[in-house]
Amino acid sequence: MLKKLFKYDWKSVSLLLFILHGILLFYTLIGRIGISIAMSQSASHVITEDSAQVFGIVGMLYVLGFVLFIFAIMIATFVYLAARMQKSLFSDEGYLTHTLPVSPGKLLFSKILVFCTWSVLDILCVTLSILILVTYKDTLSWMVNDLKSLLDVLSGFTGIEEQTLMILTILDALVQFFAYYTTLLFFALCLGSLFKTHKVLGAIVSFFGINIGLSVIRTLLCFLIPGLNPFTTMVSSGTDGSVITQTSLGGNELALMGFSLAWDLVFAVLFFLGSRYILSKKLNLE
Repeated sequence: MLKKLFKYDWKSVSLLLFILHGILLFYTLIGRIGISIAMSQSASHVITEDSAQVFGIVGMLYVLGFVLFIFAIMIATFVYLAARMQKSLFSDEGYLTHTLPVSPGKLLFSKILVFCTWSVLDILCVTLSILILVTYKDTLSWMVNDLKSLLDVLSGFTGIEEQTLMILTILDALVQFFAYYTTLLFFALCLGSLFKTHKVLGAIVSFFGINIGLSVIRTLLCFLIPGLNPFTTMVSSGTDGSVITQTSLGGNELALMGFSLAWDLVFAVLFFLGSRYILSKKLNLE
C-alpha cells in the first residue's frame, strides 16, 4: 500500500515541477551556447569593442537572471510541495485521503518520501545547471583540485580528526535537510490544522516559531555545557607573574558537530511522532 501511496502522491505533484526544472535547464543551455559563442569570437579576435560591451551587459543580466531563477526554483519547489501536502491532508481532499485503508504513519511517511525525493531532484537539477554553465577547460582544473582535496579529507589523508569532522558535517547537513526540516514542516502543517481559522498562517507561524525557539535553546546549551562551548579559554602566566587569559573561537568542533547531529536526529523523530499523533488522535478537517 505504501508503494501505491507514493505513486499517487508523486503523480499529484510532479508535472508542474518537471516543467519548472525543464525550463531551468533550457535557460542554462541558452546561456552555455551564448558564452561559447562569445568565447569563440574573442579567441578569433573578430569581436569589436562595442560588441564586447554588449556581450558584457547581456552576460551580466543573464547571470543575474540565472541566480534569481535558481533561488526562485528552490523556493517554489519547497512552497509548492508544502502547499500540496497541506491540501492533501487537511483540505476537502483530506476527507478522501483519510478514508484510505492505511495507517497515519504510512500516510505521513509516503508524503515525506515524495518531499525528500523531489528535494534531491531539485538539488541535482540546480547543481547540473551550474556545472553546465561554469565548466570549461580553464575552470575544470580547479574544480578537479577542489574535488581531490575533499576526497583526501574523506579518505583520512589529512588526519583522522579532519576526516571525522568532515563526515559528521556531511551527515549533519543531510539529516538536517532531509529529516529535521522536512519532519518539522509536516509537524507545523499538523499544528496549523488544529487552528480554527487561518490554518496556513498557523502552520507558517508554527514552523518558524519552533525553528527559532529550538535554535535559541541549542545555542544556549552549547554555551552552558563546557565541552560544547564554541569558545576556548586559555590561562597562562606572564613574565611578571600576572595571569593572562586568552579566549579564541574553536577547539570543540567535533563535540559541537556530534551534538548537532544527535539534536537533529532526536527532533526529527519527535516531529514525526508528533505529526502521527495529531493525524491519529487530533485530526481536524473543518
